[in-house]
Amino acid sequence: MPQLRVTNSFTNKKDLFVPVHKEQNLVTWYMCGPTVYDHSHMGHAKTYVQSDVLRRIMTDYFGYHVKLCMNITDIDDKIIIRANERGIKFEEISRNMETEFLKDCEALNIRLPTVITRVSEYIPEIVEFIEGIIKNGYAYESNGSVYFNVIKYSKADDHTYAKLEPTSFGNLELLKEGEGSLTAEAAVSEKENQQDFALWKKAKDGEPSWKSPWGMGRPGWHIECSAMAGAIFKEHPIDIHSGGVDLKFPHHDNEIA
Repeated sequence: MPQLRVTNSFTNKKDLFVPVHKEQNLVTWYMCGPTVYDHSHMGHAKTYVQSDVLRRIMTDYFGYHVKLCMNITDIDDKIIIRANERGIKFEEISRNMETEFLKDCEALNIRLPTVITRVSEYIPEIVEFIEGIIKNGYAYESNGSVYFNVIKYSKADDHTYAKLEPTSFGNLELLKEGEGSLTAEAAVSEKENQQDFALWKKAKDGEPSWKSPWGMGRPGWHIECSAMAGAIFKEHPIDIHSGGVDLKFPHHDNEIA
């Protein structure tokens, strides 16, 4: 039988693909979807067409049952800024742009995911996930926000931070961009280390917010996919995680941590 080899971002090689649940002919796949604050661009098309080609090879040629979950980031600094500029609710921006994104996917003949998740619909799961990280000793509350302790995590014997882009460890410009323009500057004095990243952001005026053990606030960008992937794939380890190559650090590295 022909063998399927897929580029592995950890090794930068085409490695033999063997699903965790090979006996069930099941492939579990979590795909980082778009942050829906504007229209899609060529980079989105490249990412999702490429992934669709691989998915079709797995299903139509190798006969795998692929359970593909894609998230929609519908809460984010960029969305909030755009909504405030237009004087409308963040949901109006995110829902409209999500609809346009899915229309673009249809026009490109991209198969829809098995499951689509939205951040706004998984707040309880995200809060619970953050509580678990605090319990594990790798996150802390500060002034109503919660931060992941990168330095403590990276010093642990069984953990390595920045696995995908080790040369970017400590790149404060990339970390600042990942925190979001509404958050980065205000969070400087709250963090134990400047490399730490927000898991929960304290509510500010003009921002959507939800209840949490740390007060009103909203999720940080990097925790969202981790919590939603955990919720969808409770019983099955994830075979594939994919997303934009430009987000390897800090987004995907923070997800891994």
